[in-house]
Amino acid sequence: MAKFYSSNRLHHLTKLLSLIAVVFVVTGCSDPAQSLMDDYASRLSRTLALELQDPAPLALQPLPSITATRADIAATSITLVELAATRACGLDLLLGERNSSLGKVMPPSQRLKYELAFLQQVQPCLTNPDIAPDLQQKLSGLAFDKTAQIEKHWQNFLQQDETLRQQLHPYRNLSEPDSVAGVAETMQALHSLLALQKSIVQQNWQQASSINPELALEALYKANTLSQLQQSLRFSQNWLQSLNQQLEQLDLKAQCPAGKSSDKTDIFNTILLQYFIGKVQLYLAQVDGTYQQLYPLLQQLYQGTALAQPISQRFEVPHTELKAELKRHVVWWKEIQQQCPKS
Repeated sequence: MAKFYSSNRLHHLTKLLSLIAVVFVVTGCSDPAQSLMDDYASRLSRTLALELQDPAPLALQPLPSITATRADIAATSITLVELAATRACGLDLLLGERNSSLGKVMPPSQRLKYELAFLQQVQPCLTNPDIAPDLQQKLSGLAFDKTAQIEKHWQNFLQQDETLRQQLHPYRNLSEPDSVAGVAETMQALHSLLALQKSIVQQNWQQASSINPELALEALYKANTLSQLQQSLRFSQNWLQSLNQQLEQLDLKAQCPAGKSSDKTDIFNTILLQYFIGKVQLYLAQVDGTYQQLYPLLQQLYQGTALAQPISQRFEVPHTELKAELKRHVVWWKEIQQQCPKS
């Protein structure tokens, strides 16, 4: 026998489907910055009677792989007897942490912390009278080797840490209009990593070991500002370049014959002032401001690494090209104003 839903069950089913539809509508909306650009382009399209095509999809070369950027570091070891003997100078806990099951699979950030802590904590052991001379000599040799290796640990941290690499991949959404959320936190995190880098170069192990790189990573992960900035730069440049190419093919004389004012003049003026200058240009100025604050720090941090060039391609190149496209768009608006002067 066929089963039929009661009216009450149908009511609940209809309500559930309505809620699902609302969820799809809400989650399907594009992000505010992209909507802002789409709105501006659609107004131009209607006024110019021009069917604008969407820009071509963005292409991006992948980052060098983790394997390709990994620096090989010779292993160092210490016996259990020697490990126990370092208790006299307090180095045993640190060495024990490294020799534990978790210590053997430390991610790059924790390994860097360990190496810096060792270089700082081993110093008192080299003059401690309770440490046998032969062990002091071995520890001195280990300190020498680890000093020579610390730059490789730093490079591995910069180029292999998952959070740092995530910041170099474009986010799915653009930066929020009228928002500087995460910029200050990202600046502080980058300054902290640069301070750590400087301490390593100066071999100031006490200062270097006092800077926790994982706090900076946590701030970068929560803000995700660099990833959004990259996407904003690249998307905006690609969008504006496509728009400019299509607008420049348009015969402006057909819009305002003989350079006379027409009924479109006021519409053009409204689109220029309220939607281009008041929204699009304002948003691009916000993106530029974020770039000016963050990119020099990022560039300094990765200078001389295998990721320096890919970072330039993801931030500096689209920023330069976006500025050129913006100037190009302003020139087009000047031509519109000359062809369609206000009465």
